[in-house]
Amino acid sequence: MKILDQTPLVDEKGELGFSQRLQGILQFGLNWPVELKAQQVIINYLDRNFEKGYTLIRNQALGQSGIVIPIILIGTAGIFAINITHLRGRYEAAGEQWNVESKNEYKPAHPNLIQETATMARALTAFIERQGYKLPTPVEPTLIAAEPGLYIQSSQPAIKVLMSDGIRTFVTGLKSSAPVLRADIVLDLADRIVNPRQARAQSAANAMAPTLPPAASFQQIDRNAEPQAQAVSRARAIFAAADDVKPFDASNFEFALEEDEAAAQAAANRIDGISPSESTRKPRRIFNLTLVQIAALVALALILCCVVAAFGYVFYMR
Repeated sequence: MKILDQTPLVDEKGELGFSQRLQGILQFGLNWPVELKAQQVIINYLDRNFEKGYTLIRNQALGQSGIVIPIILIGTAGIFAINITHLRGRYEAAGEQWNVESKNEYKPAHPNLIQETATMARALTAFIERQGYKLPTPVEPTLIAAEPGLYIQSSQPAIKVLMSDGIRTFVTGLKSSAPVLRADIVLDLADRIVNPRQARAQSAANAMAPTLPPAASFQQIDRNAEPQAQAVSRARAIFAAADDVKPFDASNFEFALEEDEAAAQAAANRIDGISPSESTRKPRRIFNLTLVQIAALVALALILCCVVAAFGYVFYMR
């Protein structure tokens, strides 16, 4: 399986140094290192069980929407926007509601991981289709628990919800399901997510949208065929129009949802832990850090210096 890790601040080995860990905590919250560890558990399992034909994109930011998807899995079985939770305890997934057990009853939990995961899938769909590309299959929102200590009582949840022991069944189902995407389409979708293209005018975008064969024809694909060989022979014919679309910097891509714009912003605010009114403010940044973050780093540095000085004094007095 091909893994494209878009996680910020990590080194080439995917690890965090001390300063990177502090910066990540200040930018993304105290749970960020724990969330990365939970993601790695699921990624390791998927990597062991999927070989050719699957691509995994980790922590992909969708333009300027503020939405980051922990795992995007693309393969012959489809496209999956996967949210990973490190929570423990007893929760309930009922429709669009995400509840936590409290005193023998379930109460609404914050953030709502069901709605958050569904928003990720809708955002990913809009992100791809605004490049003039019509998805051949819907993006499937999936919530996976990385911790065995999390029990989820499911009652017709709006999305696919898996406890830690359910990932084996999930993977087995994907491997045995009839293919809906060809290997060359998997590669093209992954490239469009990581290196988005700017669509032309709407009429031109519709004209350039690839015409994909029906799903029935996908079932006739040889699943053992070499993905690279398929990409060379078929991608040129199917995506010839995409050659005229110029790649661009994702940071300049003014991506926003239409029908789900409010939900997307709310999800982004929940992830960042800020209120809607605060989300419109743009704090002053120095070296990509806000003044509050810099002050926190200075405070931590002073505390560290005091601890080192205290140890030095005790050692010297001996």
